[in-house]
Amino acid sequence: MIEALTNAFSGTFWPYALVAYVIVGFFVTRPTGGFGSRVMSAVGWPIEVLQQATGSRVLPYMFLIPNLLIFGLYTFAPLFINIGFAVTDGQSINFPQREFSGTDNFERLTSDVQIDTGGENREDDKFQQAVADTIIFVIFQVPIMILFALVTALVLNRDIRGRAFWRSVFFYPVMLSPVVVGFLWTLILKRTGVLSLTLMNWGILDEPIQWLSDTSWSMFWSIFVYTWAHLGFYMLILLAGLQAIPKDLYEAAKMDGAPGWRMLWRITLPLLMPTLLVVTILSMIKAFQAFEELYAMQVRWISVVSYIFETSGLRGQPTAHGLGIAATASLLIAIVLMILSLLQLWLTARQTRL
Repeated sequence: MIEALTNAFSGTFWPYALVAYVIVGFFVTRPTGGFGSRVMSAVGWPIEVLQQATGSRVLPYMFLIPNLLIFGLYTFAPLFINIGFAVTDGQSINFPQREFSGTDNFERLTSDVQIDTGGENREDDKFQQAVADTIIFVIFQVPIMILFALVTALVLNRDIRGRAFWRSVFFYPVMLSPVVVGFLWTLILKRTGVLSLTLMNWGILDEPIQWLSDTSWSMFWSIFVYTWAHLGFYMLILLAGLQAIPKDLYEAAKMDGAPGWRMLWRITLPLLMPTLLVVTILSMIKAFQAFEELYAMQVRWISVVSYIFETSGLRGQPTAHGLGIAATASLLIAIVLMILSLLQLWLTARQTRL
């Protein structure tokens, strides 16, 4: 490794610049104490000089500025760009080459009449179907996610053998890439996949089923796979909430002879309610944004995010109004997610006051 570093920096000025930087640090800070602390003071001398020049009150904001710049660049800038796309028409992403259209894209997305031709508008049907499918997905997936995350957290909070191992097992799918998750489950659920072949060998099925394309099973497996992939994240949050509950309450309840189910209803769930509220809102927001796993599995139904992806022309030939319609749809969904976020903040503040 030392030889590789030597070859990488040989013939460059970086080693000399690094030595000069440390020497300047020793002269500027004049560090005292042990060798390690003196080296660290010499390495971090710009921070110490900045603190001496601005004071301790300004220094935290100096550290926040880079994060705020990145946050603004990758969050607020795309938001304003998206608003610009929503009120303009054209295939180009350059605003000088796009024409201002006002609320035309909103009408193309929601009106029954196509404003450009005067005929029947089918775009609103596609969008409404995507919204309806997404709402069905959220209605079933979120309660199932919360229920299984809560049960799993309750079990893994108990003193069982191999508790750390089981916690890592349930959290492991969260660490996988969504595309990898979708690909793995596609191998299981395709027509000649593991599930169909196994059920046929057991005599349960007479012929294989394409689980992801069959309208009777597509939504079920979408909910199942999405819950499997994200269960560990919400389980971890609920597990942290359970461990924050004082143990003295359970010991006092046991001394009074309270059964386990009563302690669950009277102690655990009421004290866990703020955490459950956060998990509920976060899972709802995440369910509305479901895309990667579903797109990788190529399920039969289309989520709102998939509709936006398809309409914008990111996969296929862009159209004159596609990007604007997709931007308008994304703004409508953003408003819904903003309302959910504000609801979470309000309910959390209300729970805190109570």
